[in-house]
This record gives sequence, C-alpha cells and structure tokens, in this order.
Amino acid sequence: MAQITVTVHERPYQVLCEDGQEEHVRRLAAYVDQRVREVAGKSGVPGPAGQVTESRLLVMAALMVADELGETYDELEALRQAPPKTVPDPATLKAADEARAMASAARAQLAEAEAALRAASQRSAEAEAARNAADADAERDRAALATIEQRAAVAEQRAAAAEQRAAAAEEATRAAEARARDLGDAVRNAQAAATQAEAALQAAGRRIAESDALVHEAETERAAMRATLASLSAQSANARDADDVLASGLEALAEQIDGMAARVERSAAR
Repeated sequence: MAQITVTVHERPYQVLCEDGQEEHVRRLAAYVDQRVREVAGKSGVPGPAGQVTESRLLVMAALMVADELGETYDELEALRQAPPKTVPDPATLKAADEARAMASAARAQLAEAEAALRAASQRSAEAEAARNAADADAERDRAALATIEQRAAVAEQRAAAAEQRAAAAEEATRAAEARARDLGDAVRNAQAAATQAEAALQAAGRRIAESDALVHEAETERAAMRATLASLSAQSANARDADDVLASGLEALAEQIDGMAARVERSAAR
C-alpha cells in the first residue's frame, strides 16, 4: 500500500492506495476538488472554511459525485440488460472502470467526510461544553470579584476609621503634651513657691527665734523689775523717809518698761 497526499479545497489529506495507483488517485482527488470548488462557489465559501463548513462541503460534493455515479451505473445497467448490438468500445470500458474507481474514491471520501462531520459535531459539542464551563467559571470569577470589591470597600472603611482614630490619638497626644507642659510649668512654679515658702519659713523661724530671745530678755527684765519692786517695797517699808531713792528707782523702772515695749514693737514689726 502506498500513501499519498491529495489536496481538496486547499486542504491536504493523507490517503492510502494500491501501489501504482498514485496518479489515478490524484486525478480522482482533482476531480473531487473541482466538484467541491463548484459547491463552495455556489454556497458563497470560495476559500478554506471552518471544520464544520468544510465537512459539509465535502459531503455535498460527495453526494453530487455519487449522483453522477448513480446515473452512470444506471446507464451501465441499462447497457448490460440491453441486447448487445456492438462490441463494447475499449474507451467506454476504460471510462466505466474509471467511473467505478471514482465511485469507490467518492465513497471513501464520503466516509471520510461523514467521519469528519461526526468529529466536527463532537468537537462542537465539546466546545459548547467548554463554553458553558467557561461561562460558569466567569460567573464564579464575577462573584469572587464582587466579594473582593465588597471586602476592599470594607477595608477602605476600616482604614478611614483607623486614620480618624490615629488623627484623634495624635490630637490627644498633642493635648497630653500640652497638659504635660502645663503641669511642668505648674510643678516648677510650685517648686519656686515652695522655695519661697521655705525661705519665708526660715525667715519666720529666725523672727520667732528673735522674738523668743526678746521675750526671754523681757522676762529677764521683768524678773529684774520684780526684784527691783520687791527691793523698793522693802526699802519703802524700812525707810519711808527715803522718798528720793524711791523716786529714782521708779524712774529707772519706767525707763526699763519703755525700752522693753520698744523692743517688742520692733519684733512685731519684723
């Protein structure tokens, strides 16, 4: 068996044939190609078409060739059944053989066309199933995209809320820093006031100590005055006639009292 490549409607096909029949099969393929081109010209498909259209063209061309062969078979059958009038012409016999070979090739082409049509139908069904699956995938993708968009919107809202909280936190931080500065100033002022109060307390302590010293001094002078008064009283009792001595003692006592009063006033003024 030989394998050759024939071209029908600008498409190559691999076919098998008997050894030595290659040129004959090529002539048959050229005839089929001519018929297919005629059908394509009538159907408005001048060049190579898709798989389904190509198969239909092959089927239509095969049907036309089969119709021609059927008419040729009918004529041959009529010739067989008619009484022989003359010796068959060798050219007629050759044409009949060629017609039978063409019919055989046409039947083979028809079988191939039917197989191609079934394969095309199967591929069309597979393509439809793939398209349906792709539509389902696209629908799932659209749903997933909608979900992602919703999640993105929620994320944007959360981000906006987070930014607002961050802005509020920053404002609170600035307010806290301002309060901290105010507290620092208040602490420094309080420390200064405490220092001043401590200084004033120390001054007051010194004044109290001075006042205590003056009081002690006044008490000492008071005791001395009491002693002087007691002495004067004793002197007055013993010597009433010493008026001059008593007067001078009383004057000294008055001076001491005035001095003590002045010192007390100075202490109070401090």
